[in-house]
Amino acid sequence: MLDAINIKEKYKIFSAPTTEVEHRTAHQADHAVLNLYETSRYTRHFDLRFDNPVIVSMIQGKKIMHLPSQQPFDFLPGQSIVMPASELMYIDFPDASQEVPTQCLALEISEGFVRETMVWLNEYFPKSGDTHWEWSKDNFTLLNNKLVQQNLNSLIRVMVDNDFGKQMKASNTTRELIASLMQTQARHYLLKHLDQLSTRNRLAHVIKYIRQNLHLPLAIDQLANQACLSRAQFFRAFQRELGETPVRFINRERLERAKKELLWKGSNITQACYETGFSSVNYFSRVFRQFEGMSPTAWIEQEQSRWMG
Repeated sequence: MLDAINIKEKYKIFSAPTTEVEHRTAHQADHAVLNLYETSRYTRHFDLRFDNPVIVSMIQGKKIMHLPSQQPFDFLPGQSIVMPASELMYIDFPDASQEVPTQCLALEISEGFVRETMVWLNEYFPKSGDTHWEWSKDNFTLLNNKLVQQNLNSLIRVMVDNDFGKQMKASNTTRELIASLMQTQARHYLLKHLDQLSTRNRLAHVIKYIRQNLHLPLAIDQLANQACLSRAQFFRAFQRELGETPVRFINRERLERAKKELLWKGSNITQACYETGFSSVNYFSRVFRQFEGMSPTAWIEQEQSRWMG
């Protein structure tokens, strides 16, 4: 999630409130405006629109968002919405109060800078196949990954302080943020539409192959052949569009399946390990700790106690 605003530093980030609903503090850069909003009372159907493409992300509290062509949904810390220019939104603030105000940021970016960034991405980090990086004409909501969160927190620090080189730092950090959001959205789209894309997208085909063969040994050369790419091309394309190495992705997929085996099918750790393609119980336990922060035994106990009460 985004870093909570330190109360001692709040005066640098938020101006003194002049309204209880979406009080706005703006921090300017040549290419963008970082708007920080704070709401301190219950409100329904507050309307908001930006003239340029915008990235909206929650810092604290909860909003209920009403966006075109979507059912209303909860908008929480750890989530971002990427929106085109001139998209009208209506917002409810069910929990906002003086004691715990709702806080969010909206980074409004000039359309020219967005276009330049898309050109830069497509020139230096092209996607596989015949698809291109592009800012969606429709809004999309996503969970922030570690890189997105780091870029958002860095951007707040850069935009708020007036250090030497602020404009250059802000431009670079915004470009990095856009790139990480595009990557996150591309991954989400690929995994959500895997079946439809698998016949015409190399990476979708490989991911479908991985999921069908998790119980078998999966070598990088083997997967590169499935993608009709060299080993180096495949590794680069996979990391660029999925945001992680093929080995880490495979371990993540195997772990998710192993957790279902352990929790829903009552398998023991050894069974779950080998049935999901891990080469040894020691390696399975190490990967489990890496992703879950605890041993398989501790995780089982935690989940069982959660379901029991």
